[in-house]
Amino acid sequence: MTYLELEKLRTEYEKEVCLFGGGVYGKTRGYDDVTALGFRVDFYCDNNIAPGTIIRDGKEVRDIQYLYENKEHIRVFLTVGKRYQHQVIDQLKEHGIDNIFIIDFLFISQLLDSIETSDDEIIKKRYHAFYDDAEYLKRLFAYNMGYQLNIDNPKTFNEKLQWLKLYNRKPEYTRMVDKYEVKQFVEERIGRGYTIPTLGVWDFFDEIDFDKLPERFVLKCTHDSGSIVIVDDKKNFDKEKAERTLNRALDMNFFWIGREWPYKNVKRKIIAEPYLCDSFGRELMDYKLFCFQGKVKMIEVDFDRFTNHKRNLYNRDWEYMPFRMMYPTVPEQIIEKPNRLSEMIAIAEKLSSAIPHVRIDFYIIDDKPIVGEMTFFPDCGIGAFEPAEWDEKLGDWIILPTTNKEK
Repeated sequence: MTYLELEKLRTEYEKEVCLFGGGVYGKTRGYDDVTALGFRVDFYCDNNIAPGTIIRDGKEVRDIQYLYENKEHIRVFLTVGKRYQHQVIDQLKEHGIDNIFIIDFLFISQLLDSIETSDDEIIKKRYHAFYDDAEYLKRLFAYNMGYQLNIDNPKTFNEKLQWLKLYNRKPEYTRMVDKYEVKQFVEERIGRGYTIPTLGVWDFFDEIDFDKLPERFVLKCTHDSGSIVIVDDKKNFDKEKAERTLNRALDMNFFWIGREWPYKNVKRKIIAEPYLCDSFGRELMDYKLFCFQGKVKMIEVDFDRFTNHKRNLYNRDWEYMPFRMMYPTVPEQIIEKPNRLSEMIAIAEKLSSAIPHVRIDFYIIDDKPIVGEMTFFPDCGIGAFEPAEWDEKLGDWIILPTTNKEK
């Protein structure tokens, strides 16, 4: 969806607007996004919410039959989670509703890409709530954190990460978050042998020669977070699903999702890496070292990620830190201090020198620390702390530049 297509829709504004999906997303961010685009929401439809239920600003759920019977005069914006999108789209198409607009990150990314390349200042002002980074981050922050972002006088860890998104934009950060380029960056600073080998790199999924890849491997995009395909059996993996996942990621500028500036200009590619596991075939433990102005002060260890995600936090002396950050913490869970912790700390501090904050992730492979990736904004800077006081304690560790804001 480009802004030109959206502008065309605005000329048909006499149509009623239906948000299909009145759950958590539909009544919060989905509603806000549609109204920020300049559309008036008239009503909701939902398969699981009774007609007559008030969802937001007096907008109620109508019987789905109303939508079916009046489809020629209604514009449908889909505001359900990704898990249910295909199911609802099939349902609507069965009743002759084809003109469906999915309000998700891909929609927003493509819209903003088109605005970014436009010379039309009127358009940029019209979509100011989306296009302006500070305005967008204020909405994102309030929606996720439950309080207003103080960008002029940030105190908490999460607030300061938002400040850094806006004002600490250095070209070298792009190399550090690029999952392909970061390997050369690490090699230049600490030598060879400290990164995961690359089995291949391609611009498009169709270019991948699977015959040249081992039986087990991982595919991921270079420019984002989360677009990963784990292949533990090359002969039987779902190639079509992998293609959909990676092509969708390639179509999206990850920067627009959380305005994490280092990702904005990363070249979008797909890379393959070896499937990492221990001698028992289990997924390797990874250690995430939080660095503040070149000093490691906290280490995160995630476990049970694919069942019931948990996260323990330790200081640099491997003493348990009694708070949670996004996910539950389990103090009685014994996680052994890695044998090469001191070496990991030395490497992380060398790589993070003079940076206000960056997290550097490690694996231990064959008793050697291996750098996985570098992350400037853990949990996008909207990760809840419990107790909340720790958000400000970690915020004290970030020393913001006082001059020469880089934007």
